[in-house]
Parts: sequence; structure tokens; C-alpha cells
Amino acid sequence: MTAHEPAPTPQAADKDDKDDKGAMNHGMFLFLLPKVPLMLRVAILHMLRVSQQSKYLDLRTELIIAVLRSLTNPSRPLSISETQKLAGQAPKLKGNIWVSTYSCPPPPPGETGLQEAIAKAIDGLRNPEAPPPAYQMPEPAPVEAEWTGYRANATAESRLPNLFERELYTEMMKEVKSPVTVLYFHGGAYYLLDPANHRPTTKTLAKLTGGRVYSVRYRLSPQHAFPAALMDALQSYLALLYPPEGAFHEPVQPEHIVFAGDR
Repeated sequence: MTAHEPAPTPQAADKDDKDDKGAMNHGMFLFLLPKVPLMLRVAILHMLRVSQQSKYLDLRTELIIAVLRSLTNPSRPLSISETQKLAGQAPKLKGNIWVSTYSCPPPPPGETGLQEAIAKAIDGLRNPEAPPPAYQMPEPAPVEAEWTGYRANATAESRLPNLFERELYTEMMKEVKSPVTVLYFHGGAYYLLDPANHRPTTKTLAKLTGGRVYSVRYRLSPQHAFPAALMDALQSYLALLYPPEGAFHEPVQPEHIVFAGDR
């Protein structure tokens, strides 16, 4: 409060308090309005002593439980895309971590070496007595990944500086003390989650190794069926060995690459 600002009067404070309560009540009304049919049904069944819960619970408790259950178990199942979006959410980026996002371009048009390598790997892993697997080879696509490093001098509330991604990578590399590069593939059964969900893990790996982590945002199924994720993984590995034009990093020696991930 500055010297020119008058102190709030008790009447003004009381009015603000009433306004806050009014807004809260209005919000609660809007929240419960779609639940009115459910609440009526629960109330009627309770008064008729038909519901199983009416033997043990009072009406108020049964209504609260019914509303809470409707929130945790919605009547309309989420679509796969909605589930992926929900599962891919991550807390705000802050703390002892560097993150720099890089998008690896696909091979030039007409270059089929990546697809041929994937087909050869799949064929080499199958049972010779079994028929060849049926799949459609996807086209290579840009593959995004997060360069992650440990930010030693940051606090738990520190945010990343407002820099371009390449500049963030440069700042991260100032704290990297080891040539180790962890190539990380997040879990999620190939159709859920994201590198952003796994930042606590990749940050810890960077801290323990003194190196950096390259966490791949591979394509998810069913929008991108097998072997799209496998192709993105190989493309990311090759990008470490042979950085594309415009890449942030220098070539990484194979002996310095550590594969990691979770299911």
C-alpha cells in the first residue's frame, strides 16, 4: 500500500467478502446444475429405501458420494486422443533442469535407407516358421526431442530463462561435465505419455551421469501404427551420430551413448 492509498474501510472489506461468497455460490450452482438429474434420482431412491447405500448413509452423504463418483467415472468414455492429451500433461517447467526442444528433420525425399533398415530389423526378429508380419511402412517424419540437463544453481521455483531453444541448449552445455548422452524413450505402451512427463527422471539421469539426455517424442499409436515409433527411435539415434544441418549438437561418439527408458 502506498502513502496515497486510503486504508480499506470495514464496510468495503465486508462488501468484498460478500462478493467473493456470491461468486463462489454462483460457481457452485453452475457446477452442480448438470448433476441435478443424478441428484434427484439418488434422492428418490434413498427416500424409497431402494438404494443399497440408504441402509448405511444419510441422504447428504449419499448425494456427495454420487456426485464425486460421477466426476471420477464420467458417463462418456474419453476418446483415445482425449486420453493421450490428458496423460501428456505435465507440471510447469521449473526447478533444477534445463530443457531445450529440438526437431530432427526426416531424410531427404527418395532416400529409403531408414525404411530399409527398419524392414530388415523386423524381418530378422521374426520366427522363420511364422508368416511375415503384416504392416505398412510409414513415411519418415520430423521427430521432436527434449535435450535435458541438470541445472545445478537453480532453485525449486526457478523458471527457464526466456531464450531461443538453441540458446537454452548452449546454456545447458555449460553445465554438462561428461560426454555421456542418454538416449531416452519414455514409457506409455507406445500410445500414451510424453517426454514432458518424464522430466524428473531425465533430470536425475543427467545429474547422476554429469551428461545430458535426449528424450524422444516419438509418434504414438493408433494414429501412427507400428513401426512408426521404431522408425523415430532409429532416426533419433542416427541424428546423434550424424547431426543434421542446423542441429544444436556435435556428433556423439557411439561409446558415449546410453540407451534408457521405461515401459
